[in-house]
Amino acid sequence: MKKIKGSARFLNVVMYTLVCLFQAYTAFQKADQKSKGRMLAFYTRRVLEKAGVKCRYEGSVPESLHECGVSDEAPACIVVSNHVSWLDIFTLDSQIPSRFIAKAEIAKWPIFGLIARAIGTLFINRSSKRAILKINDDIRGALCNRETVAIFAEGTTTFGNELLPIKSNFLAPAAEIGAVVRPVVLVYMDKGKPAKQAAFAGDVTLFGSLWNVVTMEDAYAVVHFLEPIVPTPEMTRHDIGRLCQERMRAKLKEIWGNEYKDGDADGASVLAKAIANG
Repeated sequence: MKKIKGSARFLNVVMYTLVCLFQAYTAFQKADQKSKGRMLAFYTRRVLEKAGVKCRYEGSVPESLHECGVSDEAPACIVVSNHVSWLDIFTLDSQIPSRFIAKAEIAKWPIFGLIARAIGTLFINRSSKRAILKINDDIRGALCNRETVAIFAEGTTTFGNELLPIKSNFLAPAAEIGAVVRPVVLVYMDKGKPAKQAAFAGDVTLFGSLWNVVTMEDAYAVVHFLEPIVPTPEMTRHDIGRLCQERMRAKLKEIWGNEYKDGDADGASVLAKAIANG
């Protein structure tokens, strides 16, 4: 029965992402800013529903951001989230529609990559030393256009029960223009307990991760909005990144308890250098 239900969900997700792809290249392109945000929220909630994943948020977030991701006034905010799965973008967009910063490789993913390009994802080529300057210009422009920007500042995925060191490069625009930074912790639950099954990490393939998700018995995605950070003139991107890390790590420790493990800073550094060097 579990395999039958999982197979049905798997097929539903794949078929519905084709619908999303069509909408992304048609209706989405003609919509105004707020309508685009509402469409993102609607379609991502439906993808989660097709996958058998319920979703909710905890904490506080302005209603305008929850509805369409567009701030009432400029600059908008930067969402800094931990990174667990391909589900993260759908989960976050379902609760706070955003412009995402993503590695250039994602643009080549089947279906998901096409959708990501169509909805305005900001891709970074990590092999280019000037890429960060270009992306930060794009982030600044989006924030000043009242659009929410979301980043996975660890630089890679984990199994959800740890937080790798936060990289502060993409937080420079927030420090420069005083944009609010909202730390977020994503947790995937199964039968009421934190679960690693949704993770797209280690040796798990994209479709293997999708299968793991659709065969979860009682999947729940919870977006924890933590206390926002309002940059002061003397704060640097490093200060903001440190505050994000402290708040996110404390929340993860609270959720995972004894299963939480401290992120390996040295290991993360080695991984980041390996990625940068191709």
